[in-house]
Amino acid sequence: MLVAYLRTIVSTAGHASCVVVLFGSNLVISAIDGTARLIVGTISACTGAKIEQDYRIPHAERVRTFQDKPEGLIVHRPNTGAAEGGKSGPNQVMDEKETLKKTMAYAKEKYPEFDEKILGNEEKLKELATKLICNELGGDDPSLLAEDFQFLFPVVGPLTKAQFLEAFTNFKVREAFPTASANFYNFKIDPLEPNRIWMLSRGAYEHLGTLCFGPSKFPPTGKRLCLPPQCFSMSFDADGKCYKLTGGYNVDRSVGDTKGLGGMFGIVTGLGLFKLPFPEGRPWKRSLLWEAFTLRVPQIIDDWKALKTPSPTKSLKISGEKA
Repeated sequence: MLVAYLRTIVSTAGHASCVVVLFGSNLVISAIDGTARLIVGTISACTGAKIEQDYRIPHAERVRTFQDKPEGLIVHRPNTGAAEGGKSGPNQVMDEKETLKKTMAYAKEKYPEFDEKILGNEEKLKELATKLICNELGGDDPSLLAEDFQFLFPVVGPLTKAQFLEAFTNFKVREAFPTASANFYNFKIDPLEPNRIWMLSRGAYEHLGTLCFGPSKFPPTGKRLCLPPQCFSMSFDADGKCYKLTGGYNVDRSVGDTKGLGGMFGIVTGLGLFKLPFPEGRPWKRSLLWEAFTLRVPQIIDDWKALKTPSPTKSLKISGEKA
């Protein structure tokens, strides 16, 4: 028991030292970061060197339902409460079919410009989404995209229609990955935003052609890689054109060959071509404060708790000796 206590004391001292180093380093980095941003902000304000994208507001929902009318639109399945096996607390699981009926009735009055062939019609939305997918998300047929189209991924965007088409042309994804399949599935209308359809993708790529990434060109490596499951959505206007495309949102970073990255960042990382110089393009890495206060401090507490709680093997041994 004494040895266990000594080990815990030494371990605690180690964790405490690490916390001090992590916290101190974070203060220094934060000070440098804050100073750099202040200087850059001042220079930008004085010279008019503004980033256009920072002033571009991402499209909000164009068909708003429960946000404006919180009562009476959402229908829940009974006995899906938040506690006691669903018996108590507010119900948590929607009845999607019944909710869609109510949001549709509300949306018809509020948004008369939308045709029923689009609004609330999952099959039609799936058809429009499939047409986009079959035309390289609109890259091969820009007429499928609204003039005020926005491309919005976790880091990239919002890009305008022109910027998206230019980026698509520069990457030449199909030339680099002629056998690639995004493997879209699970198309589902949003019952709370009935002009929007959601889907998942589990892409598979073979690097069989030259990949263009910025000024760099990478000859084919022959490598095959799988991306993690990613969530996408397409929102359509009253004319059936896509005005917002979202995607690249990884929903399980433990899956795939890209260390949890989606989109083009994931492809570059998975192929091992080079390390992107910015943190947004690298696999997730915990922050200094996260490690200090959500991992090391709790670990100290757990270590001392373990000393007070005898392990099952020790308990069996003691009870056996008494017998």
